[in-house]
Amino acid sequence: MGPSTIPENFYLYLWRSSDSPGTLYLAKSFETAEALCQGLTDDGYIVKVIHMATNVEFELHEGKLWPTDQIPSSHEPSNHGPASQGPSSHGMSSAMA
Repeated sequence: MGPSTIPENFYLYLWRSSDSPGTLYLAKSFETAEALCQGLTDDGYIVKVIHMATNVEFELHEGKLWPTDQIPSSHEPSNHGPASQGPSSHGMSSAMA
């Protein structure tokens, strides 16, 4: 068997309002999750992005996904949270619910 790697699958939970049922999408890469989150947010959806293997939540900030505990404090977060190189061990040890 080859070496095991952390899968880059992401859950994207999305809904129009907190009063309506949501939908679950699966993104197979960080780049796909980021593009989907940006597009859905632009379309007015509320989007929650979670890395499946680590349960770390990401938010869109200035067009890039960031782990929620890594969002730069010098700017106010936009709709949801950059880790332009995708998930890494940096910020992945804490579990987000």
